[in-house]
Amino acid sequence: MYERITMDRKERIDRLIQAPGATGLEGGVAGEVLDQLTAMGAEAWRDPAGNVFGRVGTQGPVVLLMAHMDEVAMMVHRIEDNGMVRLWKIAGVDPRILPGSRLVIHTAQGPLPSVAGALPPHLQQGTEQPAYTWEDLLCDTGLSPAAVKARVQVGDPVTLAPEPLWELLDGRLTGKTLDDRGPLGALLDLFSRLVGKPLSCQAVLCASVQEEKHGTGALTATRGLKPDLAVAVDVCHAPPPTKEFSTFPLDSLVIDRSASLHPGLVGLLEAAAKARDIPYETEAEMAAKGNDAWDIATQAGGVAAALLSVPLRYMHTGAEVISQQALERLERLLEGWILGLDEAQAKEALCWKD
Repeated sequence: MYERITMDRKERIDRLIQAPGATGLEGGVAGEVLDQLTAMGAEAWRDPAGNVFGRVGTQGPVVLLMAHMDEVAMMVHRIEDNGMVRLWKIAGVDPRILPGSRLVIHTAQGPLPSVAGALPPHLQQGTEQPAYTWEDLLCDTGLSPAAVKARVQVGDPVTLAPEPLWELLDGRLTGKTLDDRGPLGALLDLFSRLVGKPLSCQAVLCASVQEEKHGTGALTATRGLKPDLAVAVDVCHAPPPTKEFSTFPLDSLVIDRSASLHPGLVGLLEAAAKARDIPYETEAEMAAKGNDAWDIATQAGGVAAALLSVPLRYMHTGAEVISQQALERLERLLEGWILGLDEAQAKEALCWKD
């Protein structure tokens, strides 16, 4: 346990990214979120699906702020006779980034350090390096075949090894699982400032599970909580250094205006940003995409949902890059909106207007 006064956003994120939390097996990072919420004095609990909640405020409309805490990961697929471990993805892992990476196999006996083996260039034939597939990768624990088979089981989760958060120049942060623990750390930082303040709404933070696979956490959390309004917070793509895609500047905050989201709630967030001189970008997509906002909107008879995104470079790698300025803009927007939100404004947002 730690004192709230010593925790800033970077420390919160650093603690989050070093906690294990493969999709469907989020117990380690869930414990960290619960610790942080309890330490700041928020009401905190975990539901049967594994989602972690924190609440501030005791009256008025229920406003759900959701960021997922699971990470893309792998599992043990089979164990070879020589003791090498074959892997398979649980969600979103590109095998081409893994050779030479440090890994952790989460066994029933505890974490087991390992590495993703790679063929040295001296032993490669021809001029081209291989494009690694799952069948090409071998996970090496350093143990004998008998010791591996005694300790490792098929289905054990495997994650990238935890490393401390690095701070780059110009306010950039880099590390693994900043999707979505960067925005989650910002929400925890926001809630630490909301504790004890007079609110005309009930703000509920949810660190959701299984977003990277099929959105189970968002579905179950929304059905159980039945919020009046909901904002999912996730990452989107910042421009890579070599190619142009549909991306957003790294320091920007992105408000989604897609067809599946509630226009009244989106309008409230845009107005809150303008009132506080917070610059933002707009993303418009007609179809649902892979984040919790779409799952929230379809539950509990329909929930007014919006999506805020923070751009991220090198998504689903061990060196994701995020901007502290973008995270600060996210916090400022949500803090101003929550502090000014009351029942009348919530009802106004829920009115459909042609």
